Amino acid sequence: MKFAIIAVLATLATASAQAVDCLVTPSDPSCVSYVLPDATIKADLDGLCTQMPFMPGCSLYKSCQGSSKTDQWCTPFSLLADICAVDMPRMRDCKNYVALCGGNSTKPEICTKAPMIDSFPTTKKASALVVDICTEMDMAGCERCPKPKPGAYAAECDTLGTYAILCKAMPDMHQCATWKSMCSASSSTSSLSFQSSEYCAAGVGSPEMNPPAMRMYFHGGFADYVLFETWVPRNLGQYVGTWFALFFITLFYQTIAAYHASLEAQWAAAAALEDEISSKSDSSVPLTGSVSTSILLHWVHLWRQPWTMTEVKQNFIRAVLTFVETTLGYALMLVTMTFNVPLFFAVIMGLTVGSVVFSRQRAMVSGKGTGNANSGNSGCAGCG
Repeated sequence: MKFAIIAVLATLATASAQAVDCLVTPSDPSCVSYVLPDATIKADLDGLCTQMPFMPGCSLYKSCQGSSKTDQWCTPFSLLADICAVDMPRMRDCKNYVALCGGNSTKPEICTKAPMIDSFPTTKKASALVVDICTEMDMAGCERCPKPKPGAYAAECDTLGTYAILCKAMPDMHQCATWKSMCSASSSTSSLSFQSSEYCAAGVGSPEMNPPAMRMYFHGGFADYVLFETWVPRNLGQYVGTWFALFFITLFYQTIAAYHASLEAQWAAAAALEDEISSKSDSSVPLTGSVSTSILLHWVHLWRQPWTMTEVKQNFIRAVLTFVETTLGYALMLVTMTFNVPLFFAVIMGLTVGSVVFSRQRAMVSGKGTGNANSGNSGCAGCG
C-alpha cells in the first residue's frame, strides 16, 4: 500500500511539472532548460520574413539557409533573437521569443546560449545608414538598394548586405560606426560576436561581399579596382598577371607616343621643304604689325585654305593617334591613383623601359626639330 501511495505522488508531481507552460511562466525553475521546438522557430522566422523580407535578420536568415552554414549566428534561435530582441519585438511571430526572453529576470538558458548579434542594426537604422552613405557618395553597391519612397518605413532591399559592402570599401566613414561595433569582438556574454562572418571579415564570402577598400595612400595587397569594376585581382596569379598587363600597356603607350612624334616630325619636315620651294610665289598674308596680331591673321588665313588630300590623310592619322595616346595616358594615370605600390611601379617601369627602347627614335625627332621650326607642333597630348 505504501509503495502504491509513493507511485501516485510521483506521478502527480511529474504531471504537475509537465503542466507548466514555459511560454507563460518562463521564470519557473522547471523551464531553465526549456528549448523552443525547431519547427516553431522555423515557423516564426518564415512568418516574419514573409511579412518583411528586407529586415537585416531576414537577410542573415536567407544567407544562412542558402549556404547551409553552421556558424553560431546561424542557429535558428539566434536568428530569431536578431529580429525579435530589439528590432521587431511587437510583430506577431515574435511573441514566442518575447515570452521566453523578454523582460523576465529569470530566463531559460537558450536566451543566453543563442543570443542576438552584438550591435546588430535594426531595420530602420540599417536603411537610414545605407541611404545616408549613398546620398553622400554614389559608391559601388548603392545600386543594390534604391532609395525608399517618401513615407516608407525602410528601404525594401538587402540593407544588411549593402551596408556591409559599403563599409568594407570605406570603413572610416562616420556612418560605419555601427558596422565597426557589430564586427568587433563582443564584450558581453549576452550577445554574439559576428566579426568572422562574411559581413565583417575581409576575404570571407563571395567576391561581391568583398569589394576593394578605397585607400587614398600608398599600400600593398591584391584587391584593388584596376580601371573596371570587374578587374579586381584577388590572388597572387591574378595580381602578377595584372602587373605585367599594365607594364606592357605602358610600353604600348610609349610606342604610340614615339611613333606619333616621329610622324609629326616627318610631316613638319615635308611641309617645310614644300614651303621653301613655293616661297617665291607665296601669296600668304604678310606678317606686319604686332607679332600677336600677325600670328592671328596668319592663322585665319591658314584656316580659310582648303585641305589637300595629303592633309586629310595626315589629320585622320593624327586624330586616331591622339585619341589612342590620350586615352592610354589618362588610363595609366588612373592606375597610379589606386595607390597600390606594385601597380604604381608597373607603370613607372613601363615608362622607364619605353624611354630607353625608343631613345634613338626620340633623338631623331629632336634633331629634326632643331633644324625645322615647324616640327615642334606635334599636336600630341601627353607625348612622353
